[in-house]
Amino acid sequence: MKHRGRWIALGGILAILAAAIVAVCVVDPKYDLHYTVSAPEVKANTLEVVLEVHNSPLSRGKTVSLYIGDKDVTVQSCTGADGVSLPAHQTEDFLTFELGRGADVSLVYQVPLGASGKHGQRGMVQEEYCVFDGGQALLLPMEFYQDGFPQDEAVVRSLRVALKAREGWTVILPFEELQDVTWADAYNLNNDAFAMGNFTQYFPAEQTGGAAVYGVAGEEGQFPQEVASGIAALRAYYAERFGTEEQPYQIILLPTEEGDVIGGAGVHSVCATFDAADRRDWELLSHRMFHAYFDHAVPTQTFHAAPNLWFYEGLATYYENASMGALPEAQREVLDIRPEWQFNSLFNRYLTIKIKDPALFSFAPMDEADLSESAGRTEFLHYIQAPLVVKLVEDRAEERSGGKDAVLRAVLEKGGEDFSPAALLAELLGEDGGEVYTRWFQSEELLPMWEDADPAYPEERALEDGADVEVMLASWMTSQLGQYPCDLPDWETACQLEDIPAFQEASFADAETERLVEEHCPVVWKLLKQYALRAQVCGVPFEEPMLRYQLLADEDNLQKWEDWLHAQGISAAVSDGGV
Repeated sequence: MKHRGRWIALGGILAILAAAIVAVCVVDPKYDLHYTVSAPEVKANTLEVVLEVHNSPLSRGKTVSLYIGDKDVTVQSCTGADGVSLPAHQTEDFLTFELGRGADVSLVYQVPLGASGKHGQRGMVQEEYCVFDGGQALLLPMEFYQDGFPQDEAVVRSLRVALKAREGWTVILPFEELQDVTWADAYNLNNDAFAMGNFTQYFPAEQTGGAAVYGVAGEEGQFPQEVASGIAALRAYYAERFGTEEQPYQIILLPTEEGDVIGGAGVHSVCATFDAADRRDWELLSHRMFHAYFDHAVPTQTFHAAPNLWFYEGLATYYENASMGALPEAQREVLDIRPEWQFNSLFNRYLTIKIKDPALFSFAPMDEADLSESAGRTEFLHYIQAPLVVKLVEDRAEERSGGKDAVLRAVLEKGGEDFSPAALLAELLGEDGGEVYTRWFQSEELLPMWEDADPAYPEERALEDGADVEVMLASWMTSQLGQYPCDLPDWETACQLEDIPAFQEASFADAETERLVEEHCPVVWKLLKQYALRAQVCGVPFEEPMLRYQLLADEDNLQKWEDWLHAQGISAAVSDGGV
C-alpha cells in the first residue's frame, strides 16, 4: 500500500507537471530571433542577413509573420534544421512561414542601403565601413507594428544581432542581447545604429559624460578634443533635465567626404556624418540625444503617433535649440552660436513659409493625422511650428511659476500614460490653458513670438534663415508634389525695390501683422513685401493656393516679372523654380 501511495503521489506530480507543460505551451508563444548581418563585396551597398528562428519545445507551433512593408527585401532561402526548403509567403507588408514546436527555421535575405532621406543617405557600405539602423536590416514580428498591440507584451524570448565583419574591421553593437522583447525594445532596435569597419575609439566614455565616441581610423584630425568637451556638455545638460544617472551611449562620427550619411539614432547609439565646425551638425546631435534620453525615460507608444507625435518632436526640437547654450563658450564662438538667436531663427523660417504658402502650411497641430499623406507638411509641423508652440507654453509656464523646463518635467512625472495636451496646459497655465489650447493647438492662428525680436540679429543670418527653409521645403515637398519651386532670397533686388511706391503698397497680410513682422525682422518683412509685389505685377491674388507655382514655375509670369523689373531699371536673377 505504501508503494501504491508513492505511485499515486508521483502520478499526481507528473499530472501537475504535464498540466504545467501544456499551460506553458499555450501561454508562452515567444520564440528566439538571432540575426547575422554581413556586407557581401559582390553586391554594392547591400546587406545579407541570416535570421535563425528557434521555437522552444514548450511552445506550440505557430505562423511567424515578419513585417517588411518599409523594406526592399529579397528572400534568398527559407529552410528547416534539416536544410529542406520551407515555403515563405511574401505579401506587400509581411513575410510569413510556419514554425513548429521545437523547430528551427533559417531565413536568408538581402536588403539594399543608401536610400535618400532628409538627413542624407540612410545607411552605407563602402571600403572603410558599413553602417545601418536596425529598421533597415532586421525583420521584426508584425505584432510590433499593429495599432493597439499591448506595449508591455513580449513577443520574442531572446534577440541577438551579430555582425560578420570583413577582415580588419571592428564591430560596434548597441547591445549584446535583448530578453523578452516588447514594443519599446523593438522601437529602439529599429532606430539604433549598427556599425562595422575600420573604426577606432576617439574618446572614452569618461571624457564625454558616458558616451563612447568612435570614428574611422586615420580621420581623428577632423575631431579635436573640443568635440569631446561639447558632447560632455550636452550629455550633462540632458542628464540634469531628465534627472538620470549617466547612461551608456555610443556615438559614431563619420567623415564628410562621402556626403551626408545617417546610420541610425536610438536609445543606445547614434551614427552620422559630422563636421565639428558646423552648427547644424551640433543641433542634430543634440536632437538625437534628446530622443535617446526621452525614449529611455518614457518607453511608451503614446508619443510616437498622431495626435501626439508633433508634440514630442516639438519638444525634441525645442531642446535641440535651447541646449546650444550649454556648449562651452569658446565652442559657441567658433560655431557662431548665440543662444538667444536660436528661436529667433526658427520663427523667421516659420513666418516666411506660413505667410508665403498658407494653403499648404496653415494647419492646427492637433490635426496632425490629416497630414499623414504629406511628408513635407508633417516635417514643417514637427521641426518648425511645433518647437515654437512648445516654447510658447514653456515661456508662459515659466512666467507663472518661475521654474524652467516645466513642460518636460510635467510629461516625465506622468510617464506618458493617458497624455492629454489640454490637461497638460491646464496644469501648467491654469485658466489660461484653455485659451492656449484653442488658439495654438486647435487652430491655424499665427504664433505670437514677437517678443523674441532682437535688433542686433544680423541681416546675413536672416537671409540664411530664408534660404535654408526654402531649400529644406523644396527637398521635402518635391518628392510629394513633383517639382516644388524654390524661391531663394534675392536681397539685392528687394533693396532696390524698397523705395518704389508699388513696393510700399503691396500687401502680404493685414496692417497689424505686417507691422509686427517688420519690427521682428526687417529682412523677412522686406522679402515678403517683394513676394507680394511680384504677385501683384503678375496679376495673381496673394490668397491664390497655387501662388508659388504661379509665380515661380509659370513661364509667362516669370517673363512678366523680369520685364517689370527691367522697366524699373532693376536687373534680377529670375528663379527657374528649381531646388
